Amino acid sequence: MKLLQTLFLLLCWQPLLAQPRFRVVSWNVENLFDCRDDTLKQDEEFLPEGAREWTAGRYWRKVEDIGRVLMGIGDTEPPAIVALCEVENDSVMRDLLKRSALQNVSYDYVMTDGPDVRGIDVALLYQPALFRLLGSEGIRVPAGEHGLRPTRDLLHVWGRVPGGDTLHVVVCHLPSRAGNNKGSRQSRALAVNVLRTVVDSLLLGDAHCRLMVMGDFNATLRDKSLKPLREVKVLHALT
Repeated sequence: MKLLQTLFLLLCWQPLLAQPRFRVVSWNVENLFDCRDDTLKQDEEFLPEGAREWTAGRYWRKVEDIGRVLMGIGDTEPPAIVALCEVENDSVMRDLLKRSALQNVSYDYVMTDGPDVRGIDVALLYQPALFRLLGSEGIRVPAGEHGLRPTRDLLHVWGRVPGGDTLHVVVCHLPSRAGNNKGSRQSRALAVNVLRTVVDSLLLGDAHCRLMVMGDFNATLRDKSLKPLREVKVLHALT
């Protein structure tokens, strides 16, 4: 599981630094699937009889491990918001919040319901006392319209942080480099362009917008596929 190795793009980073004890985490938890067959998705490999022999015991150990690590990051002050990539559905999110170490924290969540053929989505955990949710939306990457394999939606969430500012968070899991063929390159370019459009619309709507883009970019900041994001004028990055 890739923890804290994903890329953060932070616009107007200084106001966030001014917030007391506002921890953020981004984590690709790599295939947090339950053990039940979703007939609308290609999740057969994550069934007890599937290729990965994904049993209930293995599933619950993974849920417990994720909760324990997130609690360990914050010690007595768990992260205010956590972006998660590769979560299957509401069921696994409820298990994570109610049946792991996170049950002792008042987390809530929002997530996408995208067209990925395996059912992989992204989610944002948040503590309502530190991030008062104002709204959320899933943003479709129109891959099918371009004859490409469907990919994950972007998740745009906005809420009030301590001090009264509104923070916008965009969670993304950009298409994989698998195969490094024309199709995968086109999928990544399309997703990055959609992400850039979202960023531009938020910044044009409010020049002082507090905006954070986080998730798994399947790339480093210097990667040529992320050039449209590097062109954003007000940009700071953490890896």
